[in-house]
Amino acid sequence: MMPEPGYELELRREGRAVFYSPKIPERKDFAPTSLPVFFNPFSKPNRDITVLFLAAWFEGFKIRACDALAGVGVRSIRMLLETDVIREVTVNDVSPRACELIKLNMKMNKLEELAEVTCMDANKLLAECGMERPRYHYVDIDPAGSPAPFIENGVRGCRRGGVIGATATDMPALVGAKPQSCLRKYDAKPLRAPFSKEVALRILAGFIVRSAARLGIAAKPILSFSKDHYIRVFAVVERGKRLANEILGSIGWISYCPSCLAIRVAGRFDSPITICESCGGRMDYAGPAWVGELTSQDLVERIYQKALGSPELYQESLKLLDGLRREDHGLLGYHQVNYLAKIFGSSPAKPSMLVEKLRELGYRASTTHIDPSGVKTDAPIEALRSAFEELKIKS
Repeated sequence: MMPEPGYELELRREGRAVFYSPKIPERKDFAPTSLPVFFNPFSKPNRDITVLFLAAWFEGFKIRACDALAGVGVRSIRMLLETDVIREVTVNDVSPRACELIKLNMKMNKLEELAEVTCMDANKLLAECGMERPRYHYVDIDPAGSPAPFIENGVRGCRRGGVIGATATDMPALVGAKPQSCLRKYDAKPLRAPFSKEVALRILAGFIVRSAARLGIAAKPILSFSKDHYIRVFAVVERGKRLANEILGSIGWISYCPSCLAIRVAGRFDSPITICESCGGRMDYAGPAWVGELTSQDLVERIYQKALGSPELYQESLKLLDGLRREDHGLLGYHQVNYLAKIFGSSPAKPSMLVEKLRELGYRASTTHIDPSGVKTDAPIEALRSAFEELKIKS
């Protein structure tokens, strides 16, 4: 029988989960935060990749997980149904309405014995880890907006070798449209550049690393991606001041020259580079930010293979994962081919053809999952111009 919580419900399916959510308005511009219980149907790829990550990273182990801002609880249900690694999950939301709906959804999927449903402030719940409650192998932070208020306690809630996964949807702050907001939330300066979304990922990753280091904890990013209205970073956690100091070595400043497209990096103890050594132009900069690899190539390949094993569940995320596995994660930043064409006074080249030509010229190059028109490369502007000219002649 349909429950009567005081608002209209609808039955939904996602992955292997069957669950109730508040009825979603038919208009496309509705805000998930306006619902009686938070649920964003457009974030399925976010949940897909979380499930696949857990299946790949913790394969062969049984873990305790915490879904700290659970909403209707669908992420936890899918973690339990679509992986064999979850021994127990704490499903938490500060909203009593959400907790009642979570209990209903767990019961409907026959998962009550594997799920501890708590109705607490997420920071209070996570701050108790190591004292009133044991720490978790995996902590998920997926708020509406910025994850910044929950990161420190999220890291505190992870055991040694555990992982924190954090989503940010406050993209205007992170890509530079609202720089003061970014400074307030992440203690970092954003950058308006063709590769601003990658900078956003690096600011979030850097914030996780720096927040952990304050606790004497080393948090290393192992998987990061950008999709539609949000970005997501997973970081593995180890304890120890020495390790924390070492990992801080990959925090620095990212500078960009709009004149010659040069991208430069400075260390965290150095001043940001503001004058371009290539052309003498002024460079804008972002940071502090993570300047190391955002994603493990081996890990994303394993995740992709997991997705291929159940394409009926993860079809929407296969393209994103394929883009991630083809990306050169050792390169920082990317160029948009349309922007390059405008600078060179040429017609745009296909990103895949430009990548191939740059590799022929001896440079590293790849496409990027962040932008279908983006090309990552270590080639200078003269080599990019030459590649465009050669492609123009061939066409």
